[in-house]
Amino acid sequence: MDRATRTIAATGCAAMLWLAPMVSAQVTPAVERTTARARAMVDGGDGAAARTLLDSLVGAVPVGTFDFAEALYWRAVLAERIGDAERDWKRLVIDVPLSPRAPDALVRLGELDMLRGHPAEARVYFTRLLRDFPSGVYRAKGLLWLTRSYFEERNMAGGCGALDSLRGVEIAEGELRLQSDELQRRCTVAMSNSTPAAAEKPVPSAAPVAGSGRYSVQLAAYDTRADADKAVQRLSRRDIDARIDGEQKPFRVRVGSYATRAEATSALNRLKKLGLTGFVAERTP
Repeated sequence: MDRATRTIAATGCAAMLWLAPMVSAQVTPAVERTTARARAMVDGGDGAAARTLLDSLVGAVPVGTFDFAEALYWRAVLAERIGDAERDWKRLVIDVPLSPRAPDALVRLGELDMLRGHPAEARVYFTRLLRDFPSGVYRAKGLLWLTRSYFEERNMAGGCGALDSLRGVEIAEGELRLQSDELQRRCTVAMSNSTPAAAEKPVPSAAPVAGSGRYSVQLAAYDTRADADKAVQRLSRRDIDARIDGEQKPFRVRVGSYATRAEATSALNRLKKLGLTGFVAERTP
């Protein structure tokens, strides 16, 4: 566990209280317009210009404000390299723990460790999420990810125990409900099987079906081919046909090849139902 992660784990509600006076009440309209412009640039295929714009925004807004958190958040979401995104999400939850973006950043950090095959390290973030944001949608997200982290270690008892804590938590119809139902099904299968091997058998995922074209869904990007290979292997075990685009860093982990952005967006939405995050990118030739 690196120093930033230890700091995140140690930062709790008490620290958040003394930080409160530093934080502005809301994101200013100017910052909202700038981040919206950056997202439009990415949608238009100009990711480099979008990241340059967000670099300037991060440098211009006061540290410790909601504006700062918003700028960091979108720079992380639109980052090309996974290491850059991780840096910004860690900085966000340390410097602006009261920001509405903080719980999402904690989820993203946990997802990264899950993708790397480090479920125990991911639980640091999911546990922090449950501690600092213990109600509503974030409680559901935290418990669902906590469940997956145990399943990743083939600890069905731990995973189903975490899922049990969702009882009484209202989950609206949508992605979280679908994820909850799927995890509950795995627990039901585990309980009904008499042999551990049968109970721990991975459940195939409904991966997107690719067409052919210029658009793909990017799930991650790494500075080393070895890290990208590990991510592809882990996705393959979930029946998700991922590949590596690029012969030099960043090595992009992508899914599918779609003729239109709409088809790629539909595939991204299906991947989100499996608990994955990413964005639509133009396919590397």
